[in-house]
Amino acid sequence: MHLSRVPGLGSNANRLCSFLIPLALVLTLSNCGSSGRAVRIELPLPPKLDLTDFNYVYFPGFVANVKGASFDTEQTAINFFVREFRRKEVMPVLDEDKVDLSGKDPRNFFARQQPFFRQFHFNHAEETLAVTGIISFNILDRSGFKDVTTTDAFGRRFNRSQFVEVTGFNLDLQIFVYELNEGKLLYRGVLRDSTDLEGTNIDEQLVFNELLQRVSERVLGLFTNTVVKAERSLL
Repeated sequence: MHLSRVPGLGSNANRLCSFLIPLALVLTLSNCGSSGRAVRIELPLPPKLDLTDFNYVYFPGFVANVKGASFDTEQTAINFFVREFRRKEVMPVLDEDKVDLSGKDPRNFFARQQPFFRQFHFNHAEETLAVTGIISFNILDRSGFKDVTTTDAFGRRFNRSQFVEVTGFNLDLQIFVYELNEGKLLYRGVLRDSTDLEGTNIDEQLVFNELLQRVSERVLGLFTNTVVKAERSLL
């Protein structure tokens, strides 16, 4: 396995050279004519995976660990990522059926090498990466009293307790990328996000898609160039 395929390893020197020159140019251009207090940084990042031998991606399915959801989180996640990969033209997605991973024990199944992924013999399997993992989506009732600041008829501010109906949504997405040819694990990572919403009749599937959208750039960044934008103050 190439070191560049393992998270945290790889040709760091080559990656550093690949973005130091663009970074220096951005810093110079952003600072020209300014007061020198801050600069805007646009840092180009190459794909985290070595894609030299791979031209296609496949979503075989996810192991779902869900509490309280009333929709199919696994199929929704597959549909979301297939749509994003095609919409942003990241890599061609093989239009193949998913497989049933519901009976797999994630603690043992997602190993460094998984022969299970060698079984696929459809076209381009030897140049295809499989994106799979574990989806944990929990919906929690967090209703209760909270202190709010309000104003009386004379304009005086005071605090009082108010009952609110709040629903918490937590997404924990563990991503594993395998090559189908030999079943080697090339990448593993954990993505998390959450939100709290007040009120009732919340569209759970819409919230799930929103949380997937928040973490999607980090998934896409495994396969395509991305740009990190930030602002830094200078002394």
